[in-house]
Amino acid sequence: MSRCFSEGFYKAIFEGCSDAIYVIDPCSSRILDANTYACKDLGMSRERLLQHSVLSLQQGVENAEHWEKIAELIYGSHPQAFTFIGRHYHQNGSFFPVEVYTSIIEFEGQKLFLSIARNLNRTSSQREEFRANDARLTYALNEAADGLWDWNIDTGEVFFSPQLNRLLGYLPDQMAPTVDTWANAIHEADRERVMAALKAHIDGQTASYEAEYQLRKRDGQYIWVRDRGRVCQRNVEGDAVRVVGMCHDISCSKQMEEMLRLQASHDHLTGLLNRRAGYIHFEKQLSYVQRYHQDLTVCLIDLDHFKQVNDTYGHLVGDIVLKHFVTLMNATLRRSDSLMRWGGEEFLLLLPNTDMNSAVQLITQLKEKLNRTPVDMEVEGGKITYTFSAGLSCYPVHSTNLGGLIKFADDALYQAKGDGRDLIMISA
Repeated sequence: MSRCFSEGFYKAIFEGCSDAIYVIDPCSSRILDANTYACKDLGMSRERLLQHSVLSLQQGVENAEHWEKIAELIYGSHPQAFTFIGRHYHQNGSFFPVEVYTSIIEFEGQKLFLSIARNLNRTSSQREEFRANDARLTYALNEAADGLWDWNIDTGEVFFSPQLNRLLGYLPDQMAPTVDTWANAIHEADRERVMAALKAHIDGQTASYEAEYQLRKRDGQYIWVRDRGRVCQRNVEGDAVRVVGMCHDISCSKQMEEMLRLQASHDHLTGLLNRRAGYIHFEKQLSYVQRYHQDLTVCLIDLDHFKQVNDTYGHLVGDIVLKHFVTLMNATLRRSDSLMRWGGEEFLLLLPNTDMNSAVQLITQLKEKLNRTPVDMEVEGGKITYTFSAGLSCYPVHSTNLGGLIKFADDALYQAKGDGRDLIMISA
C-alpha cells in the first residue's frame, strides 16, 4: 500500500542528509537553497551561503563562460548524474576535497541543478586515501598550485586534480583518467626521454622522478612544465603500485631563459648572431667543409660612411639603416649562407660550398639590389642611400683555419675602403 508523504517529510530528508545538498540556478550558478550539512561544510550561515554561487564556492570554475560549458556537460549527461572531484571553499579561506554528483530536477516548470557534495575529509574510506595512507598526497591536494596526478599502476587509472585540468584548459572529468591521456599530451620531442625517466624511477634506479618537458593543452598549444613524482606504495614483491606527482607550469621561466639565451648569442637590434656566437658557428661551418672537402668563402662587409649617417640623422635612423641592410641581405642570401653582426656597421658573411668566382657574383648582385632599394623613409634631401665595401677570402686557398680566413678577409676589406669604398676586394 503506497503512502503519500507530506512536504515536511521531504524537508526532513533534505535537512537530515549527511552530505551537502545544493539547489543551483543553471543559468547563473547561484545557490538557491542548501541544507544544514552544506552550511557546516562551508562554515557559513544559510543566509550567507545563499549569497554565493558555484563560481565563488568551487575552486576551478573560473568565470561565467566556464560555468556555461560545465552546465552543457550536466545537461548532456542527463539522466545520469554528472560526477567530478573538486574542492570547495571554506569560510576560513581553506579548501577541502569533495566528490560532487549533479542531477537535473524540474520544479514548477523550471529546470534546476541538484548537487550532492560529499566532503571527502569526513568520509572514512576517502580519508584513508587522502590523509592517513599518504600525508604527502593530502598536502599536494591542498597546496599544489598547478596540478597533481595520482597513478594506480595495477589498474592503470590516473587521478588528475582539478587544478591540473584547469591548467590544461579542460573542464572537470574531461581528461580520461589513464596514463595514455598524459603520455599522448607530451611533446613528441620530449616523450621518449620523459617516459624513460619515469620508468627508471618505477624500476628503482632513481630515488625520484623529475622531468621538464612541453605538455599539450586542450587548445593544442604547449606549455612547459616541471614534473616531479615518487613511488609511494609497493607490493610485497617490491613492485611499484602507486605513484604520486605534481606538475608546475614553468612556461614563464622558460621564456625568460630563452630570452636570456638569445640576448647572449644574438644581436638585439638585427637578430643576427653576435660576434661571440658567430665564432662558434664559424668553427662548425669550417669543420663541416673540411670534412667534406668543400669550398667556403668568407666575406667581411662594412657599410660605407656609416658614421656620417649617425652624425647627420641620428642613431635611430642609423639603426633603421642597419636593419634595412640585414632585411635586404636575408631576403637575397641562400638558406645555407650565414650572416652575422661582427660589430658596429661590420658584418661577417659565410658562403659554404661556394668558390671565389661565385661569391663575387653573389656580392655584386647584392650591391646592385641595394642600389635599387633605398631606405624607405624620407629625410631632408630625399631618401637615404648607402653602399658597402667587401673583403673576401676563401678556404682552402687563403687559409685552412678560422683566424687566417678572417685576417685575409679583413685585409681585403681594408684595401677596399682605402681604394675608395663601394668595392669588392679579394685577399691577395
